[in-house]
Amino acid sequence: MKSLEEHIKEALKCVRCGACKSVCPSFDVRRREPSSPRGRVALIEASLKGEEGLGGMYVGHIKECTLCGSCLNNCPNGVDVPGLVMAARAEHVRREGLSPVASFALRNMLSSDRFMPWALKLASKLQGLFLKSSSVENGLVSRFSLPFIGGGRLLPELAGVFFMDRRHVRALSEAKGDSSKPRIGFFVGCGVNYLLPDIGESTVRVLKEAGAEVVVPSGQVCCGMPALSTGDVKTARSLALKNLEAFEQGEYDYIVTSCATCGHGLKNIFRELLSGEEDGMSARVERFSSRVKDITELLEGILSYKGRAGEGSGDRVVTYHDPCHLRKYQGISEEPRLLLEKTGLRFKGMKNPCKCCGLGGGLAFSNYELSMEIARKKAEGVRGCGADVVATACPGCIIQLKDALHRYGVRAKVVHVVELL
Repeated sequence: MKSLEEHIKEALKCVRCGACKSVCPSFDVRRREPSSPRGRVALIEASLKGEEGLGGMYVGHIKECTLCGSCLNNCPNGVDVPGLVMAARAEHVRREGLSPVASFALRNMLSSDRFMPWALKLASKLQGLFLKSSSVENGLVSRFSLPFIGGGRLLPELAGVFFMDRRHVRALSEAKGDSSKPRIGFFVGCGVNYLLPDIGESTVRVLKEAGAEVVVPSGQVCCGMPALSTGDVKTARSLALKNLEAFEQGEYDYIVTSCATCGHGLKNIFRELLSGEEDGMSARVERFSSRVKDITELLEGILSYKGRAGEGSGDRVVTYHDPCHLRKYQGISEEPRLLLEKTGLRFKGMKNPCKCCGLGGGLAFSNYELSMEIARKKAEGVRGCGADVVATACPGCIIQLKDALHRYGVRAKVVHVVELL
């Protein structure tokens, strides 16, 4: 990946016009210059020059970025502020190291294909001791005031049986192949595997209905995006290599994911993470990444999924939230909407559908209150359009939107697009 110094050279293209401020979700809430993309560029430049007195303020502001890409999409000179921020976070981790909590989560949990499932299975058995069911939306709220899970936050319930542990899913890792059907390798992702397995079930179902053969490679692990957004490039690169090797074991026409963040990682970030590796790596990564498709992109644009209307669904109103990693980084926005037209529900767009929900860049963990303030406008948009159902294409956005609607008293169900097909 590019070093911080390389990104700074590119940032010299910034003419301080301020166009980025009008679309930045954290600046929209904070209304302070250091919370804007332009301000972050200035702070990072000052840090590189060794200016004194930045301290915790500097770290706080680079952690406030959701990495949503709105500034990059809106910049007349194409300054890659999200890339610069990620490089600054990586440099900070290189100098100062990770916090004990982050180090344990990223390097002991995410990096282990054995310890993480074991730990989460244990947590699923104990979650009833610390959490209770919400009366408003499917999810859990803390019984106590605890770090990361308190404060009225609505949390997803850990699945009783993880998606990849289910017998029929394990059988899909051994699919023999049918030359008459498109062969699809399904990258599951942590959100679907551990928290929202119904998305995985729906993904497999609609792919089969569309005439594809589905394989779920057993060696896959986290895509590495949580580690990368924290600044832990080493862990992110290690996970990328494991996934590359897992999917090289089979021959696939396409590799599909139902997670916008995973899709961005597999399509785009893997190329950056693994650049400069041993001879032949670039070709291997290109062969992998060039076949990655989002589930909505594959169903609508390649497999031409016909769809089937749900019973009595015409009475319900559905709206759509654009995940940043899908629309801004992959250019996919029409496909999910076209698929929603096939559900039989009545579609009504919300105000600012592509505005960030506040989850990205780890903000929901590093600054939950700011994350929820950003999500407030999204909740108001759902309320304003009168939707009964909010569809999106990212498990992370689903978790964030459920929490936001719960927090601001908006009664609407949040689902993945494939769950409505």
